[in-house]
Amino acid sequence: MAKLTVFYDFHEERIQPFLMSLHFRPHELDWNKTSMYVPLDAPFQKLKMEEIPDLEAGITVLLDDLVVNLGHPQCIGISISRIQQRHLALPTDILQSIQQLWIRMSDIEEVLHMNIRSLYPWSSK
Repeated sequence: MAKLTVFYDFHEERIQPFLMSLHFRPHELDWNKTSMYVPLDAPFQKLKMEEIPDLEAGITVLLDDLVVNLGHPQCIGISISRIQQRHLALPTDILQSIQQLWIRMSDIEEVLHMNIRSLYPWSSK
C-alpha cells in the first residue's frame, strides 16, 4: 500500500489537514485496475504544507475521481480509470512512472458528506 501523508496548513485560526498524498513505490500503482480504496484510518505521516518536497511530481485526484463504495466502509475510493482517461495525452511510460497522487481533504469530505478533519488532528509529535 502507498505511504499516506497528510499536509497541514493554518486555516480558520488553527492548523488543519489540507492535502493528502499517496506515495507509491516504483510501478506499485496498478493502472490496470478500475479503482482503488484508501483506508481513512490508516497510519499517516504529518507534515506542514511548506514541507512538500519541491520535486514531488504527481497527479491530482479531482472530486469527480473520488467514489464511495458501501463494501469499503472507512475508505475513500479513487477511480483509476477516470484518471487514466483524463491523462490520455501522456505517454504510457510517463503515466506508469507516476508515484504520487494528491487529494484535497475538502474533496474527500464532500464525497463522504462528513467532516473527516477530526480524524486527522494536528499534533506536533
